[in-house]
Amino acid sequence: MTERLYLLDSMTAAFDATVTACEPKGDGYLVELDRSAFFPNKGGQPCDVGTIGDANVTDVNEQGDRLLHTVDRALPVGAAVHCALDFARRFDIMQQHTGEHLLSYCAWHLFGAQNVGFHCALTYATLDLDKPVSHEGITAIEDLANRLAAENAAVTATIYETEADLAGIPLRKHAEGLTAPIRIVTIEGSDACTCCAPHVRRTGEIGQLKIVEALPYKGGMRCTFLCGMRALAHAQTMQDTVSAIALRFSTSRDQAETAVAKQAQELSDTKRALRQAHAALDEYLAKALAAEAEDVKGAKLIVRSLESVDPKRLRGLASATMQGKALTVLFSDTGERVSYLLASNGIKADMGTLIAAVNTALSGSGGGRGTLAQGSAKKAAGFLETVESLKTYFRTVLQHEK
Repeated sequence: MTERLYLLDSMTAAFDATVTACEPKGDGYLVELDRSAFFPNKGGQPCDVGTIGDANVTDVNEQGDRLLHTVDRALPVGAAVHCALDFARRFDIMQQHTGEHLLSYCAWHLFGAQNVGFHCALTYATLDLDKPVSHEGITAIEDLANRLAAENAAVTATIYETEADLAGIPLRKHAEGLTAPIRIVTIEGSDACTCCAPHVRRTGEIGQLKIVEALPYKGGMRCTFLCGMRALAHAQTMQDTVSAIALRFSTSRDQAETAVAKQAQELSDTKRALRQAHAALDEYLAKALAAEAEDVKGAKLIVRSLESVDPKRLRGLASATMQGKALTVLFSDTGERVSYLLASNGIKADMGTLIAAVNTALSGSGGGRGTLAQGSAKKAAGFLETVESLKTYFRTVLQHEK
């Protein structure tokens, strides 16, 4: 069995070992060592990578009691090898995991919220709480975690051989299904819980802790957070973003939100005024459409393409032409695409059937039934000629109505 150096010493960046097994698997090899500091994919976090001798370690997993290192070349069994971790990656992950312990403690201490899930990816980490927490509560958790991190308290890992040895130790969390020996990670003065993973030596090494998102999840809350250099990179990105917004509005960063809110209100006012203008314009446009309607056996037929008219306006325009027996087919030509709407009143033909002809003619898609159908298509060459052909088709439909 491999001696797992990471259990008691998380800062081992390089070590010497002996190869005890090497077997091919896929394009690589699975290597076992007599001792290893490589942490496997476990505990909600990715494994360590690095080198064993001249072989690159790309993955590490547990298989029962075996610790298997996936490498890109064979290593002789019995060979003495020098091993090195990608310690920048290891330290980054340790910052996130110890940060998660601290955030979990603060959520439990302040609100009685239990950590029920943890995942650490290479760019973000998430913490799941078993109960909802308000925005103000999330801020309080974040504030307390950063204050505790600044105290630079010791972070230690201790292995207890029996459950009896744990008696009297106030654990925030005891993972289910564990059997002795049991490893406890303790943050001096605050947290203690079962954990299998490497951690930083002192809370100051976590760096800044930042909860960047907190959303409802399975009746509780999922918090996405960043620690250390990840938190710094996020802060720098946010500062650059706010600075760019402030520059665009010719204001300072602290006034950027006010400037954006002002423009949003102006845009809302402009849209409202535009809708009112369109409503007034559509009254005249509907009258013009009705005036040019063709009488086909007592039914009013309107087939018309309208340039630069929002497709959302078609329904209101068509509705305004529904006087007596009528069939109105309107096309909205906005450049690259064409939207269309068919509306009828007092005729037997079903619009869901008639729109099939439009879909075929324009290679579009759409549907409906009864007195209304709508669809859209990519605008193709000869569009206006196609509209005229469709007008002839609809004229024939009305002429053959009984």
